[in-house]
Amino acid sequence: MKTTKILLFSAVALAVGFLTAASVQAVPTTYVYTGNFFNIVIAPYTTSDRVTATVELASPLPANMSLGSVTPLAFSLSDGVQTITNLTAEGSFFTFQTGAAGEITAWVAQAFSNSGLQAIDTLFAPAGNFDDGVLGFDPQIGLISASISGEPGTWSRVAAPDAASTLSLLFLSLTALGLAARHFKRAAA
Repeated sequence: MKTTKILLFSAVALAVGFLTAASVQAVPTTYVYTGNFFNIVIAPYTTSDRVTATVELASPLPANMSLGSVTPLAFSLSDGVQTITNLTAEGSFFTFQTGAAGEITAWVAQAFSNSGLQAIDTLFAPAGNFDDGVLGFDPQIGLISASISGEPGTWSRVAAPDAASTLSLLFLSLTALGLAARHFKRAAA
């Protein structure tokens, strides 16, 4: 009976350790883009609209990455009037370049919907070319368009859980298992 309890305790402790270690290694990372307000618009867009984007990747972008394609786990691009997500897009394209700290320094993020009749994009090339915009065709309105060139918006990375909180969880779990083992030992005596 005592051997069974020790084996059960050991199995639970190992499971908690493995689950906690796995959660530290694979942390999805979300990047958020906030563009500047459009300065060239055709209705229904106004100069109060802009491109915003949320891109979730399986892991953080590495430092000093050359401009290269990535495949998001999920994404959302909005222009203030419409939003295209990974669930509604008929096509998308994402490339990023990073600096020494893994910050995004150049990019292309585009999504298409309605059989390619509407597209939202933001791009900033290493040579300094920049454009945020939307281009499309609405059967009732005709051409729809909005853009801004010149000063790009900014990307930020949403903070992921830190290793300290994960280690704290591991410590608390092992402490609880220790207390449970102590309780079983006292109950057996």
